[in-house]
Amino acid sequence: MAGRHEYESNRNHPDSTTSRRKSSVKAHQFTHSDHQRRASVVYGSVGKGGLFVPSDFIKPEDEAAIVDLTPGENDLLLGEHLSRTGPKSRRKSYLLSLADDDAVSQERDLLQANHIAIEDPASDSEVRDAFEEAVIKHQIETTTPLIELRTLIKNAIPSVITFLLQCSLSTVSVFAVGHIGAAELAAVSMGAMTANITGYATIQGIATALDTLCPQAFGAKRYTLVGDYMQKCLALIFTVMAPVLICWLFFGYDLICLIVPDKTTAHLSAVYLQYVAFGIPGYIAFECGKRFLQAQGIYQIGAYVLLIAAPTNLVMNFALVKQMGYIGAPISVAINYWLMALLLFIATVFFVKPHHTPTGIHPMECWGGLNIKRAFSGWSRLCSLAIPGLIMLEAEFLAFEILTLLASYIDTTSLAAQSIGTTMASLTYQVPFAIGIASSTRIANFLGAGLAESAKITTQVSLSFGLVISALNFLALFVFRRQIAYAFTDDEEVIATVLGIMWLIALMQVSDAINANSAGCLRGQGQTKIGGIVNLVSYYVVGLPLSIYLTFFSPWKGKLAGLWVGSTVALTIIGVVQSWYSLTADFNKLCEYARSRTGDHVV
Repeated sequence: MAGRHEYESNRNHPDSTTSRRKSSVKAHQFTHSDHQRRASVVYGSVGKGGLFVPSDFIKPEDEAAIVDLTPGENDLLLGEHLSRTGPKSRRKSYLLSLADDDAVSQERDLLQANHIAIEDPASDSEVRDAFEEAVIKHQIETTTPLIELRTLIKNAIPSVITFLLQCSLSTVSVFAVGHIGAAELAAVSMGAMTANITGYATIQGIATALDTLCPQAFGAKRYTLVGDYMQKCLALIFTVMAPVLICWLFFGYDLICLIVPDKTTAHLSAVYLQYVAFGIPGYIAFECGKRFLQAQGIYQIGAYVLLIAAPTNLVMNFALVKQMGYIGAPISVAINYWLMALLLFIATVFFVKPHHTPTGIHPMECWGGLNIKRAFSGWSRLCSLAIPGLIMLEAEFLAFEILTLLASYIDTTSLAAQSIGTTMASLTYQVPFAIGIASSTRIANFLGAGLAESAKITTQVSLSFGLVISALNFLALFVFRRQIAYAFTDDEEVIATVLGIMWLIALMQVSDAINANSAGCLRGQGQTKIGGIVNLVSYYVVGLPLSIYLTFFSPWKGKLAGLWVGSTVALTIIGVVQSWYSLTADFNKLCEYARSRTGDHVV
């Protein structure tokens, strides 16, 4: 499914400015080991973001060095500072993982839910004092389902908007081209699929190294090292992608002909790659630049850029496709990638103010100037994280791309219908995925604070709420299946094929939503390896073989529905197993694990 994701949720980090260090900072309940979150997600036309994260492959000695310096938890903790402070001071410095106003509001709710009196409920400082004392005395025992439901909805809404905007970048091309013809619709899907496997997954996989290295450098106050790492990553990605782009420009048709039987589709797909290739440098710059900012706790800039880039992409696609035909779509994509990079640069340099950042530091303080020689040297540590990240993304991403490839062996009409199906499944996935992100953060926060029962309740609420969302997704796709088909294409044969599989795609939303929410719960609990193993086994041992058998060898061979049956079975297995593990986890042990990861010693 498209655009799944690496997500990067909006998290605030502790302030490190002199004035704020002098202020009295109270401890919040929200502390967590967030290094286990999904590190990055590839956004394309089809595909699925990985559940593994780089920390799963870091050696124990390396892990010990970075554990207190990963995004979302102890980014601003210094070894020097820790040596000068005791457990309580240390806890005060990193328990602020949410915005102050939001955290105080949630603390107030939890105090009331546990019937703990506050002298002045309207006073933020009184709430903080009361909450800190309650945590130390173990008076905060649990939250309530209503509080967690309200919090999950509130936290998920911004993520839903962001993911839908980024997912729309590829969806728009399918819309714009779909009305030209079935061959063009199939070609844009195949071209995007090839770009995803050989390009976007490669870029995102290597860039995951920055999710660890840049926050570590920033946390150690080695600010210019953040910029150095970004430059090294840019250099590494460009080096790896150079031969790939050469293949796209000059050998795309020959390569696609090896896997796509229809020559017309292969030719148009190769044309797509040729034009998109010119925008890839901009895409690389945007992805690395985004991580450069996120390491400093600046998450909103990427969202603001997408708020401009997404509608611009929509206008460009339809305008250029109308004027230039099929090639207008890849040209629009290439232009938009450069626009995203330019807007990110302008916003970072000219519009970000130090007093608006979580640390009071302007992001350009982490840029030590361009140094080409240094950028192309010292890649060993970068590669030690980039290679596992690349392998992890490609493995799971490829599973869903193979389905599009298999559809091309049925016929052009099936490939076009597959493109529409995967696009819609991707869009609907964004809602449960965002809930999974919100629940992941919330669960990890509670575990880090030692609130095992609260983490358990959040897990239960998240999975239950996910079922409700899955039902809504099912109804949306099933009820409006005809309108959806006509929105993408005017080809009656493609429309008939889409209508024949849309009920199955709608049904799959139930399993997919359970998968997304349970994966979020496992990330929050720090049990990502369970999800990773289940994903690999379900896709490659069960899902793909079943899809191939039903589509090409069973009595129902030649039917596109067979591909979706295999996917649905795999996702059902994943969702059930992940849900079982997340619900039956020993939350007290998970609390101990979270404390050991964050160095939290709450008594």
